[in-house]
Amino acid sequence: MKSGRQYRFSCDVQMFVYLLMHQSLFAALKSVDCSTRLALYLAVRAEVNESGSALAIDALSQVKHVLLPITDRNPYLSEGTRQAAATTTSLAKKYGANITVVVIDDKPKESFPEHDTQMSSIRWHLSEGGFTEFGLMERLGEGKKPTAIIGEVADELELDLVVLSMEAIHSKHVDGNLLAEFIPCPVLMLPL
Repeated sequence: MKSGRQYRFSCDVQMFVYLLMHQSLFAALKSVDCSTRLALYLAVRAEVNESGSALAIDALSQVKHVLLPITDRNPYLSEGTRQAAATTTSLAKKYGANITVVVIDDKPKESFPEHDTQMSSIRWHLSEGGFTEFGLMERLGEGKKPTAIIGEVADELELDLVVLSMEAIHSKHVDGNLLAEFIPCPVLMLPL
């Protein structure tokens, strides 16, 4: 017997396939929530990678390395960043994935007196999610757009997923239009 969550996912997928066949890709994508969209993307990617073998039962199980970009200057992390950190640790713990955090700012750390407080806050939030070991990168004062930096890091480390709060887009730190161009892997966008 399927659990309520599995049943809902199954219904979402059935609706997606129906709309895809009878209407359009846009209508199909609009019919499902963000996590179902991500799961469908990963399932299709798994299907393509295995050249016709069976779809993965749980598409997220292929996620082995997750990126958590931090673009806000709040030394204690903004609500959106805290939510992204909690989601990242939850996914990584469930699927046995590694986490890399990249702290991005257009100013060097010398101009941010609360830099050490922010680093401690990042460590604390990830340890609350069960992670005391994770990759930590700082890309400060480079003069590049955060979206381009996220794309570079995701490409260099061959990441499977980027977890980002919509807060980063709403605050104009990350350009939502450039995400598809610069990010070579799925991006899980968390609503506020």
